[in-house]
Amino acid sequence: MPGGHTHDMITVVTAVVLAPAAWLISPDHSLVTAFTITGAHLVSGLLFSCDLDIDSLEYKRWGPLRIIWWPYKEAVPHRSWISHGLIVGPLLRLAYFGVIMYALLWLILHAVDRADLWRSLGRVAAATLRENSGQSYAFLLGFVLGGAAHSIPDWITTGTKRTWNQWSKL
Repeated sequence: MPGGHTHDMITVVTAVVLAPAAWLISPDHSLVTAFTITGAHLVSGLLFSCDLDIDSLEYKRWGPLRIIWWPYKEAVPHRSWISHGLIVGPLLRLAYFGVIMYALLWLILHAVDRADLWRSLGRVAAATLRENSGQSYAFLLGFVLGGAAHSIPDWITTGTKRTWNQWSKL
């Protein structure tokens, strides 16, 4: 399977191809939508990679904050459908990160007795998602494509090795 630097290169190259394609298929050729899809693709591939379930380049890239990924790394089997699934993998990592950030922010704001700020943030977040649902979907599309740019080369490499090993035994 490709190494971390190869996966990074694949992510960047596919983002270069994705940017104009996203602009072409977006409603009214929206640059904002193209940037949202491409940016989410890069964030997904470089920071939220399938390999956060092992001690990888992507895991180390988080620096001291990688502690938030330790439970995920311990719970998710490497190269399983959970981590390397085309849709489930990236969305699970995004949801996991969201839950962790939600819990940390909740703890911080309640520890400093700012529950009122917490409620205001919740209302603003909900309204922002409602008002920008098209960009939310564009982000999710780009995020899933970023995960696919990692999973598909792994599948191809594994399938090629498996086929080669079967043919070499004949």
